[in-house]
Amino acid sequence: MTPRPLAEWPGAEIAEGVAFQGDGSVTLEAPPETGLPVLSFWRPVLHDEDSRYPVAGRMDCRVAASQGPFDEATFNPAARHEAVADQRKQQGFIDTERLASEDATMRQLDVIGRRNAPRSYYALSYITARDGDRMIDIRRNCTFTFGSAASKPDVLPFVNRYTKFTFAFAPDPSEQDS
Repeated sequence: MTPRPLAEWPGAEIAEGVAFQGDGSVTLEAPPETGLPVLSFWRPVLHDEDSRYPVAGRMDCRVAASQGPFDEATFNPAARHEAVADQRKQQGFIDTERLASEDATMRQLDVIGRRNAPRSYYALSYITARDGDRMIDIRRNCTFTFGSAASKPDVLPFVNRYTKFTFAFAPDPSEQDS
């Protein structure tokens, strides 16, 4: 299954120079105190697509961002997740896998897991991006619901297939002088 071209996907700017797009329904919710939007996204998905009997389900995501001055201590998605991990565990979230990636201007932590009541799987992404002296902190929380016929789906590929962030930052003046 090949998604349509990204140019046709609906989306919105979630912070200056950062856009979210999704191959599905994207809805803008009322902005929080920060003035930045919160987006909701959903689409139907087929789990176990390569099997003879795929299982229909639903992918629901919420995407939010905040921005502020860059601070090396807060440019750490793993520390941000650790700060809320115990509370999430008490709420019934069971983290089963963590995948991290980073470079000089962006760091990402994807936390994959499940919840037993209600039965669902999730992919929670912490994304921090540096734009000069500014830092953008993004949360993408996707939940997958489906019938009991699907067992332990691999959910992160669905998130990466149907959602996208685009970063359009101004060039760093210090890099242009070199």
